[in-house]
Amino acid sequence: MIGPATIAERLAASRLVGFLPAVEAALKPLFPGVTVRSHPGRIDVSDLIEKDIFLAPMIAVALTRWRGPVGVGGDWRLGLECAAYVVTEDMASDGRVTPRQEVAFALSHGILDVLADFTTSRWGLQNIGSPEEAEARPLFTSETFAKGSAFYAVTWKQSLIGLGSDPLARVLVSDVEAVLDGAVETVDEGGPV
Repeated sequence: MIGPATIAERLAASRLVGFLPAVEAALKPLFPGVTVRSHPGRIDVSDLIEKDIFLAPMIAVALTRWRGPVGVGGDWRLGLECAAYVVTEDMASDGRVTPRQEVAFALSHGILDVLADFTTSRWGLQNIGSPEEAEARPLFTSETFAKGSAFYAVTWKQSLIGLGSDPLARVLVSDVEAVLDGAVETVDEGGPV
């Protein structure tokens, strides 16, 4: 049975709260020269057109959806849908200009490499599944491209496992009477009185 909990207690118990900071902390040292930060949610293309809130080169990591925690098969996990938004512009290096889409290809490919690495893609967290269904795609319009930026999204699914108690766990009882073969017996399995 679920009991009441304050916001502070829920914050302390939520594994979601620590997920994005862990992803951000793992990606930052792997992408020197790129701003890596968490983002509060899904990016809308109209935001990209109207606002200059993303300064290239940048990777903004976000949770776009979560489900759970108990699946039909009895598994005990919180399924996450994650995104790393890649923001690029044309870059000059060694007297050569690299087009923004090539910079985005390199950064998004780098993120896919991280997601394929068994250890790094755990983000330093315990009880977490491997990333699944990782893919990268463009997320910009001709208008945002004309402004000099390219936006790509790397998305994946990942599960936080072992949240709370096992829903199939047996409840222990104490000081309960049961009738076994016509005789009343006291049952004590060490549960609360």
